[in-house]
Formats: sequence, C-alpha cells, structure tokens
Amino acid sequence: MAVAKMKKLYLIAHQSEKDKVLSILQQSGVVEIGNVQAMDEVAGEDWTGLVVRDQAQEELHEVEAALREVNFALDFLNRHYPAKKKFLDAFGGNRVPMSAEDFAAGQEKWAAVAREACNALRKVDEKLMSLRNEETRLQNLTAQLTPWVALEVPLEEVRGSEFVQMELGTLPATDFDSCRKQLAGEAEEAIVAEINADRKDTYIFLVYPTWKAEAVQDILKKFNFSRHQLSALKDTPAGNLARIREELAAIAKERQKALEAAQVHTGTRETLRYYSDYLAVERDKKQAVGNFARTNNSFVVEGWALESKLPVLENRLAQQCDTVEVVYRSPREGEAYPVLLTNNRIVAPFEFITQLYGTPAPRAIDPTFPMAPFFVIFFGLCLGDAGYGLVLTVLSGLALWKLKMSVQARRIFWIAFAGGISTMVFGILISGWFGGLIPMEPLFFNALVDPMRMLIYSLIIGLVQIFFGMGIRFYRNVREGKLLDAIFDQLFWATLILGLIFLALPGLSEIGRIMSLASAAGLVLTQGRAQTGIVKKFLSGLFSLYNITGFLGDILSYSRLLALGLAGSVIAMAVNMLAGLFAGSVIGYVVMVGMMIVGHTFNLMISILGAFVHSSRLQYLEFFNRFYEGGGRPFKPFKLQVRHVEVIGE
Repeated sequence: MAVAKMKKLYLIAHQSEKDKVLSILQQSGVVEIGNVQAMDEVAGEDWTGLVVRDQAQEELHEVEAALREVNFALDFLNRHYPAKKKFLDAFGGNRVPMSAEDFAAGQEKWAAVAREACNALRKVDEKLMSLRNEETRLQNLTAQLTPWVALEVPLEEVRGSEFVQMELGTLPATDFDSCRKQLAGEAEEAIVAEINADRKDTYIFLVYPTWKAEAVQDILKKFNFSRHQLSALKDTPAGNLARIREELAAIAKERQKALEAAQVHTGTRETLRYYSDYLAVERDKKQAVGNFARTNNSFVVEGWALESKLPVLENRLAQQCDTVEVVYRSPREGEAYPVLLTNNRIVAPFEFITQLYGTPAPRAIDPTFPMAPFFVIFFGLCLGDAGYGLVLTVLSGLALWKLKMSVQARRIFWIAFAGGISTMVFGILISGWFGGLIPMEPLFFNALVDPMRMLIYSLIIGLVQIFFGMGIRFYRNVREGKLLDAIFDQLFWATLILGLIFLALPGLSEIGRIMSLASAAGLVLTQGRAQTGIVKKFLSGLFSLYNITGFLGDILSYSRLLALGLAGSVIAMAVNMLAGLFAGSVIGYVVMVGMMIVGHTFNLMISILGAFVHSSRLQYLEFFNRFYEGGGRPFKPFKLQVRHVEVIGE
C-alpha cells in the first residue's frame, strides 16, 4: 500500500537476440525503457564514443505503412458496414483471449487476408471517391440550372452574334424594375424576360442589338448585373436537369454495386482487428529500438523496472536468450524515478481517484489507502438515500459479477459498489428509502427533521479527517528524523484547534484555554524559525496564527455533506409528491409510476455525480494538502498495447 520500489536496469545482449528481448520485455510489461542519452553513467566518459544510437527507421516505416492500410480497411468497413455495438464495448470488455504463441503465429495468415482485403477495399474507396466527385459536380450543376428551368431556349443558342447579343444573369430583386425601365428608355430594342425570382434575385434572359451593347452594359453595371455562363451546355435547362437526374440515379446504382463488392470483405473484420493489434505491437517494438544504444554486434537497454518483478524477468531472459546480461541498482539519493501505486485488491480501485489529482512524488506517501475509507463514507453521506444505495449496489455488483471489463472500468464499478453500500448504510441510519416512498423511519435520526445535528456530525467527520492528514504528515516527519518539525508544524496546530473546540464545551473550557494559549505561544515562537533576526522570527510566528482561519474554513467545507444529502432527499420527496398528484385512476397510476421512474432515475444520476465530485473535492483540497507531495510521473512500462486481443499466458 505504497509507491512501488524501482530499480535502475541495464541490459546488454547480442544483436541477433534483439527481437526476442524486445518481445520478452513487451510481454512482461515491467520495464520503462529510458533514453539512450543517459547511458554515459555506465561506462564513464568514453561510453558515447563506444556506441551509437540504435534505430530501425526502415522497418518502422514499413510497419506503419501496413498499419495505416489495415486501419483504413477497418475504418472503411466500420463506416459503410458498422458492426453492431455491444454493451461490453463501452467498458473495454470485448477483447478476444489469445495465447502469446497464437498471437505471434497468426500474423502470416492475417497478413495474407489483410493484404487482399485492403487492396480490394482501396479500389472500392477510389471508385466511391470518383463517384462522389462526379455526384458533387452534378449537384452543383443542378443548383445552377434549377432557377432557369422555365427557360425554353436551348442553352447553346444563348450567345452573341454579329447583330444580336443574348445573356443570362441576375439582378437584385429590388433593382429589377428600375433597370428594366432604364433599358426601355435608353435601349428600347432590348428585350428583358423574367425567368424566375426569389427574395434576393431576379433571373433574367436579356436580348439586345449588338450596336446597343455599350449602352446596355453601362446600365447593367449600374444595377449590379451578375452574368451566368451556361452556354457550354446543350439543350434547355429542363432537359439538362432530366439528364442529370438520370446520371445521379446511375451513380447511385454504381455506388451500390461497389459497396456490394466491398460487403464480401466484412467477414475479414475480426482478422483485420487481430492484424492491426499485431502491427501496433511491432510498431511499438521498432519505436523502442530508437532508445537503445548499439555497437556492431550488441545493443544496450536502460530503464526503470519494478523490483518485485525483476526475478521473474531475469528468469525468462535467461531461459529464452543466450547472450543477455542484466545489471540493476537502487535509485541514488535525490534521483527521480517513475511512480507506480501498489495497493491490495480492495483499495487499488481508489487509485483512480488519486490519479485524477496527480501522481505523488517517488518517495512520498501514497494517499490512496488513507483516503479510500473517507471517500466511501462521504459518498454515502452525499447520496444519502437507502433506496438509491440499493439500486447502485445491485447494478454495480451485477456488472462486476457478470461483465468482462477493462481494469479501469472495473475500478470505477468497484468504487460505485462500495459507494452504494455506504449510501445504503447511511440511508438506513439517517435518511430513508426513495424519499419516503417506502415508509421506514431512520434507525438513528432523521437528517431532514434535525439538520443541525447532521451538520455537527459532518463537521466532526471533517475534523477527524483533517487531524488524520496532519497525523500522516507528523509520522512522515518523524520517520525522516524531523521530530521538531512534526511538533512545531503539526502537533501545535492540532492542540490549538482542539483547545479552541474545548473552549466551547462545558466542563472543558479551562483545559481548552490552557491548550489554546500554550499552542498559540508555541506557534508564535516556532513558525518563524526559517526567518533571520529575532524581530522577523517573532512577527512571522505571530502572523502565522492567522492561518487558523484556513483550518476553520476547511472544517466548514464539510458542511457540503449535509447540503448534498438533504438536496437529494428533498428532490426525491418532490418527485413522489408530483407523481402522487396523478393517483386515482388507472391511467393516473400509470403516469404516476412513469413519473417516479423517470424522476428518481434523473435524481439518482445527478446525485451520484454530485457525490463523486464533492467527495473527491474534500479529499483533494481539505485532506491531501495536509501531507500530499506531488510532482511524480507515472510509471509507463513498455508493454503490449492492444485493443482487440487479450494476450494471455507468458
């Protein structure tokens, strides 16, 4: 229940065993491969002159090209023939189990199937693209011709000659009448025929003598005439539109025919998925080679490895390789290393909450174990209703029992399961069932009837958590030999807060006064110890007493446990009241039941969200800041990164 111990690992082997070593490291998933530039510490100053950076660029490009083709084929099939989505897909539980041997041996068969499918689908895609381009051209042409459908003159005849000019174009609808009048006055021989009109433009067919061209053009320019060039087409607009409809229908048939040719390859989808995973694994191996150092005959790997897994890794390397040598050491003082949180099966799911906040420093305390019980308690208090807790427990329990999920999804459902049990317990004690729908009185007290009592309990729970966080920091300081820091920075503050609380309690006020004064004096004398000069030390210590407002503010933050618990219960009661208004008839009861299902489902969803968010907030802001040390980076081992296959076995 802490940060996993790491060892700095150095591995050297013959070039002929590089692929085998990479496969073992990848399947083991216990080594984070580092950058070769840090290797000078192994052999001293001459190291960089003995080796060069390894690379497998040509092989990498080949694998990436093959992976792009396979992913293209999968994307094509998913786009045109989408596979039926399964419920498990949302939780990453749809991966196919496969042994490491079968995964490695199947690549030749997968490659042959993928090559044929990719070539065929690429041709279909090119055909579809060509049809799509032609369809777009025809649709654009349709948009151009549609306003002119009433024109009965063949378009090839709309052109100029020695004696007559003919033009098609548009005028702004507001200027059409003015333009026509001016043309009638200055070029009476011109004929203006209105073909179509919309709110914005008027579409006109214009015929005028060639010797009047200059005058006509001046008038048209004045009224923003926009010329339409359609003389490259033959036949009337209506005839062209009829032909275009026929061509679009033919394109649709060709598209359907091309897709039918592609449909025969839908059966290769699973094979393509397997091969995509295989190529992704090979790509990762080729990319990892870029972090190696090499000579003509050997290569070197450096990185961080899990100490607990090193014996197994060494044993596998020794059994399957002949030239591998492994050396490792403990981290040096002050040396940063990647962080992996290790907790038991019950606590491990709550690492998800810790990781949302950040990764602790390598030598810091893992906050997951001390945080988990508080989170579960707070979640139950925020959600509050025993009925909601029962629903959440049953649904998440069934999911954990029946569904195959990814590790992350399973962790989330486990947190929901624990939160559901907590909600049910606190609902039975202080709330009720579905907002009073089931008439059972709370066993302890009713928080809705006595909210002040609930507020006091919420603040007491918050105070306990804050003191627990201070205790963790106290323990860490003592463990590091900083006994005085533990006394000055944690013990004095704890006794000051307790003293102030005792002041308000009958019979303990005198003890509280003594504790408060003694603790305050201790803080004044010690909180400025980092300053220089007696005056600065005293003033810094004196001003530190102002921080008591921060502690009080943190304690008051736990009042949200009351607020969220009451809010969910009140909304549940409101749903019951509104639904009850429809009771009295068969239809009314049906409506009532429907309203209750919808209302309580909605309330349950928003209450779960609120309980998770605010329970997490209390951990992050009020608890973690007492002892948490961040700044670490997560452990990212070189491992199998697959989406569709679950590689089992060694």
